[in-house]
Amino acid sequence: MIIKVCGFTRSRDVEKACELGVDMIGVILVEGSKRQVDVDQARNLLSSATAKKVVVCKPSSVENLLLLERTLEPDYFQLHPSLSVQELQRARESLDAGLILVVPVPPAGAEAEQLVEQAKELEPLADYLLIDTKGPHGGGTGITHDWSVSRRIVERCDTPVLLAGGLNPFNVEQAIRTVRPAGVDVASGVEQAPGIKDEELMREFVEKARKVSA
Repeated sequence: MIIKVCGFTRSRDVEKACELGVDMIGVILVEGSKRQVDVDQARNLLSSATAKKVVVCKPSSVENLLLLERTLEPDYFQLHPSLSVQELQRARESLDAGLILVVPVPPAGAEAEQLVEQAKELEPLADYLLIDTKGPHGGGTGITHDWSVSRRIVERCDTPVLLAGGLNPFNVEQAIRTVRPAGVDVASGVEQAPGIKDEELMREFVEKARKVSA
């Protein structure tokens, strides 16, 4: 079970997450996010990480991504929808970093088959698909969505799927049992305040996710 913790703003939290055995840590460059950091902050945060480094962004172009890659040297870019399939193909061919492509699911009234088709279109270009609850800035809503939709995407796609959206230490076991994802992604569910992680919540999240997937 891959465990990703996202939305870091403090190096001490990055270091603690890595000590707890988190597999991926994420920093967010998306404008308007409550956990947004600038490029210099992102570089400092990522320098503290021993886990895989993920940069979450909504790039305006492939050239923008290439510049970010030279500056931040991430293992993965997590991309919310902003580039066309053709641009994603070019990014795939040009980047050394892998791609985590987001499939946003509305918190209510999701059209499951439409979302499955969207995921199927993206999966040849993705190292991971990430299913997150749709919000005004992409994800990061702290709200769950219909996990039966996520389960259908997992069942229909060969690319590994990470589940996000309102996860916390109290529901992660149920989420994993229901969706059977390759990994889980958490931000607000392990925080004292936006971008400020809580060590005990992170520890509990990691322990429960590992236990249920063992």
